Amino acid sequence: MYKFDVASIPVLQADSKAAVAAADDALLTSAVLLSSILQTAKTADLPINVTQDLYGNMVEGSVKLLEGREQLRKSLRMMQAIAKNNPDAPEMYGCPGGLHLKHETRETA
Repeated sequence: MYKFDVASIPVLQADSKAAVAAADDALLTSAVLLSSILQTAKTADLPINVTQDLYGNMVEGSVKLLEGREQLRKSLRMMQAIAKNNPDAPEMYGCPGGLHLKHETRETA
């Protein structure tokens, strides 16, 4: 059975949230850039073959960013499953909305 060290779970949580935010920022930046390229290309009088390649490359790059974000989601799910194997650790939960810590106190009778 795989287990994370209890002390590592808060670090994983923070780094996971930062990674998701960075992926979202990259997607947003790509969308803004595509919008800027579309607006600029309208006034540049570029031939259709140039704009088609340009737009296609930008969209393909955005799709790859989204694919990378999906792989990140799968990794977060795996970490969540591993963390659940340690009954004394804080519980990692929240996929797909991010990882959160839920501190539970365990009292022995």
